[in-house]
Formats: sequence, C-alpha cells, structure tokens
Amino acid sequence: MVPNIFMADLRYNYCGVLANDCMPLGVAYMKAVMDRDLPGEVRSRLFTYPDKLLEEMNQRPPEVLMVSNYVWNEALSLHMARIAKRMNPRMLVVMGGPNISLEPERQSAWLDSKPEVDLYVLGEGDFLATEVVRRYLAVGLDKERLLAGEIPSSLYRRPGGEIYRCETWDRHNQIDEIPSPWLTGIQDEFFDGKLAPMVETNRGCPFTCTFCVQGTRWYTKVHNFTVERVKEEIEYIARRAHKVCPSVGTLRIADSNYGMFERDVEISEFIGEMMKKYHYPRYIDATTGKNRPDRIIRSVEKVSGALVIYQAVQSLNDEVLKNVKRQTIKLEAYEQLQVHMRGRGLRSNSDLILGLPGETLETHLAAFSKLLDSGISQVTSFQLMMLKGSELETLATRNMFKFESRYRVLAKNFWEHEGERDMDVEEVIVATDTLSFNDYVTCRKHTLCGVAFWRDDSFEDVIRFLCSLGLKRSECWRVMLPELEASLGATRQYLDSFVAETVGELFPTPEAVKEFYSREENWTRLLAGEIGDNLMHKYHAMASFIHWPEISAIAMRALRKLAEERGLDRQIPEFDEFWANLADYVRLRHAHGLSEEAVFADQSGTFIYDISSWLEDEMPADVSRYRLAEPSRVNFRLSPEGREGLEGAFRVYTFTVKGLTKLVNRIQRSWQVRVPEWLGQTAAVAGD
Repeated sequence: MVPNIFMADLRYNYCGVLANDCMPLGVAYMKAVMDRDLPGEVRSRLFTYPDKLLEEMNQRPPEVLMVSNYVWNEALSLHMARIAKRMNPRMLVVMGGPNISLEPERQSAWLDSKPEVDLYVLGEGDFLATEVVRRYLAVGLDKERLLAGEIPSSLYRRPGGEIYRCETWDRHNQIDEIPSPWLTGIQDEFFDGKLAPMVETNRGCPFTCTFCVQGTRWYTKVHNFTVERVKEEIEYIARRAHKVCPSVGTLRIADSNYGMFERDVEISEFIGEMMKKYHYPRYIDATTGKNRPDRIIRSVEKVSGALVIYQAVQSLNDEVLKNVKRQTIKLEAYEQLQVHMRGRGLRSNSDLILGLPGETLETHLAAFSKLLDSGISQVTSFQLMMLKGSELETLATRNMFKFESRYRVLAKNFWEHEGERDMDVEEVIVATDTLSFNDYVTCRKHTLCGVAFWRDDSFEDVIRFLCSLGLKRSECWRVMLPELEASLGATRQYLDSFVAETVGELFPTPEAVKEFYSREENWTRLLAGEIGDNLMHKYHAMASFIHWPEISAIAMRALRKLAEERGLDRQIPEFDEFWANLADYVRLRHAHGLSEEAVFADQSGTFIYDISSWLEDEMPADVSRYRLAEPSRVNFRLSPEGREGLEGAFRVYTFTVKGLTKLVNRIQRSWQVRVPEWLGQTAAVAGD
C-alpha cells in the first residue's frame, strides 16, 4: 500500500472566523516537489482546517504527519501531533517552520520537551521534506532506523532519547526549480470563499533588523522567481477566483520588500491588467520596500490604489535603530515620497514598534508626530513581539536590554477538541530600562487615537484645511486623547474598556494565559470576541462601524477647540455655522451602523453650505461664497463599487464584532465612503 504523507499548515477556525485567512503556501511548495520527485511512491495530502485533518486521520492514520510551526499555530500543530501519536505511536511526526529559537541549545531543549515530535526540519522545507520521506522509504518506514542515521538540516530524537542536530542547509537559490503549486492545481481545493491566495515573487531580505526572523544573515540574499512564472500564477489565481469565489477580493504578496525592485513594477502592471480582466484583486496586502520610493510609487499606480504603500520605520531614534541593526532611512526621504503620493492621490502607511531597546515615551510619540507631519496617511504602532528565530529573542539580547515581557493569547487562535482547550500565545515587551509599564499604556492610548480618528482618512479633509491655515498634522492627532479622556457616556466607556483590556490581556506566563481563558466563563467570552482579540483591530472596527457618530463628534469638537485656540476661527467667516455643516458632512459621508442594512442604507441631511464644491475647490478659508441661497437636502449613498466590496467582505467575515475586527484591515478605505447627491438647489450660492 502506498504510504500517506499528510502535510498540515493549520489555521484556527473554531470561533467562526478564521484566525489566518491565507491559503497555505509553504506546505504547498513541499507537496509540489514531493509529487514531482516521488511519483507513485507516496500519496501526499494538504490540510489547513483541523477538523478535516482529524477526519482523515480517523479514517486512516498517515505514515508521516508533517506540521508547520509559526507563531500563530505552534500549539495547534503540537496538539494535532499528540492526537496523531495516540492514534499510532509508530507514526513519524515531522515539524518545521521559522518559529524556533536561534540558539542550538535552546532548540534541543525545546524538542526534548516535545515527545510528540520526532524530527524538526531546520531551514527551508521545499526540498527537505522530500529528502526526509525519501530516507524514510529507503529504510522501509522503520522509524528507529531513520532516526539512528544522519538526516540533513534537522533536529531529531535518536532511538535512545538523545537529541541530535545536523547543521542547517544553505538556502536554495534556484527557487524556480520548485514546481508552482498554483499551476499544478495543488491549491485549487483552497478556493473555498474563505481563504485568500498568497504568492511570493522573491524570497529573502537584504536588511538585518534583529526583531525580524528574516533579519538574520541566513536570509540576506534575495532569490527571485521568474517574472514569467509570477505572471502565470497571478493570472491563474485571478481567473479561478473570479470563477469560483468572487467574494474573495484579496491577494497577498509575501515578499519582505515588494515594489523595491524594477521587476515589481512590471508585475504590478500585470496585476492591474488582471484587475480589469477578472475584477480581481480588489485589495492587495503587501509590505512595500524600504528603499527606491520611485519604483514603489509606480507599482502602486499600476494597481489603481488596491495596494497601499507601507513604509515601515519602526523608530526614528538613531540609537534605537542602531540597537536593532536597522538601516536608518532619512525622514527627508519620507517627506519627498509623500509629496509624490499626495500629488497622485495615493495613500501611504508607516509603522513604529513600541518597546524597542532604547525607546522612551517621548521618542516614541515624537516619531509618531514626525511621521504624521511628513504627510504619511496612517501611522500604526505595533508592540514588540519576541519572535522565535529572531536575534532579539536570544537570551544574550534579552539580558542586554533588560526586557520585561508578558504573554497574551493570539487573536482567534484557540480551539477545543474532546473537552481539551488549547490556544497559541505570543510574548510581547511591556517595559524596558527606558520605558515603564505606565509609559507603555500611555503609548497604547495614543495609538488607539491614531486608529480611531486617523485610520480611515475620514477627517483628512478637515485636517488638510486646518493645516493650510498653519496647524500641523501632529497637533491635530495630539488633541484627540485629551478630548476622549474628557468625554462622557459611550465614548468614555470605549476608552476605559480599551485600557482595561490592554492591561487585562497580559499574563506573566503562557500557562497563566491558558489557565485564565480555559475557565468556562472566560472561554465563553473568548468565543464571542468579547476578550482576547486584537485590540487595535477591534477598537478600530468599533469606532468605524458601531461608535462612528460619537467618534466623529469628538474629533470635530477637538479640532474645533484647537482651531479656536489658535485664532483660526477668526479667519473663517460664519465659522460656527460652517463648522456645524462640515461636521455633519463628515459624519454622514462615512458608512457605519449596527447592522449590514444600516451600513448600506442611505443617509441624508440639510445643508446651508455647498461642502462638496468647497472640497473640490481645495477648501479656501473664505467659505462665505459657498453658502446656499436656501437650505438643501443632501443624500449620501455608497458607490456601486463600495457596496460590492463591503457585501463580499461581510459574506467572508460576517457582521459581528469579531468578524469586523478581521474585516476592517481587509477592505479599501474608499468602500466605506458614501457619495453625496445634492437635492434641490445645489449650485446657487449667496451673492451669485
């Protein structure tokens, strides 16, 4: 009988919303190589959903189970490995992936504590998975004989219990030798309306950031798939997505620095052609490069705004950047980039990392301000995660910078099987020798304001107007937190709940995390998305959909106070009436509501100023000439494209808080913008 090889890159889907909605790629490469190199010798299968893997193992346990190990599925893969061992103790269980510490001693100690895993492959698994199976076949599927010999680029347990380690293979530089899992049809089964396709155009990263797994020297060289192959894959994906699952509009590009190379412009141009031909993709999720802004801009232009420039700086403090071996990117380069971006109507994002060694409250907030003042559309502050496989996670670096860490459940990464509850946990830095825990919480509150008031660009026109009168973008951002703290009712509860969850999600050990959430009352709340979710995404979703009228009112009130403090109100005729009209316009233009029906419903209001014409005329300070001779009703309605995009997103993620938490970063901002339709007297302006 032909041996079964099960390869599993598992995603949690226990709470009704997928924790990771990417199609499997790494294991698909492994299967593509194995199918080519061992034809007829084995039968390989891919799995992403735990229930399907369990069903197949119950029918016939495989001879080999291979499971991936990423920060988001380590516990799930280990849980499945334990189940497999109970089914058949003779089964060979192989694990692999980047989520393992760099130090060989810690690697060995980890495997020694995991009896459910026989062998851990180190490095890239594309060809190594086939090599392990080939050697297993050569010894007649005798696990003891296999583990008694030499297995390249692996860490494994000898028959006597000793942990043995063979050095990691060099990376394979001719990556086109890996058959395409798209063009061979391997990925076809995963076009299920839930998972989004993910492609690589290259592998590796030339940068050496110590907080990143790809910052080690092993990943420095960039290896490319040919442009021709990438184009073939993208057209295959677009054609099949259009035919089989049109509601999935996302394409993920897994490159570390997409857009930085000249060939990326050509690839983006081809994606743009596919968008016209197949109406796919509608949203491109990619991390754009850290250099060559000219190429990045051209790449973004080719896909009509479906790709947002993502310029990660992590810090603007030279000492901090030196501590993490991050190449310094001059702020002037970002400012020049923003000039080009604004001139083309394109958006850009940047991010900081809270908790980097040497960073303080003051330097972190100063960096936030500088980036906003450079013209960046959106700044996000992430928390420093201790990623296994990164230099920063090593014991030497931990001791050097005196990190204080805590643990929390990974959002939606939990499940229950036969009464046993398990979950994946991440480690984050909450204090260093330069950042106190109170400072950490303060930074998180400012980040919340960046998410709630800035993320969707809903106040961008207002802020641009105030900046044209002399204010800075950062000043507009900094007034939001004091106004939110001074608020009452639902908005104050919104802030207080966020702070309570920010503190309450942290635990001293992984075991404490699991013990807390495994309690019945907490497990119920975890399932509902009430606790344990990604807080920034959750509170962004709540601000954008549920609490939008209150959030809008707070922002416009804070900006009005700032304008009055600087005397700007005296430069604007009829300031009070105009500002009230502008606030209504901003509130009604943004699609929101407590249900799908409310989001899709038209909204209307009465206006005495032609705000639309004022915006088209670049928002002059003299607003008096935009006053209407008579009040006019204005109807606000989603565009056909916006309605279609949101309908597809709601079908995939559902209109629940936990669904919106996932959805909110997977839609185009323009989808949520209602288009104003002026009724009655729309052009008559006082004095005409």
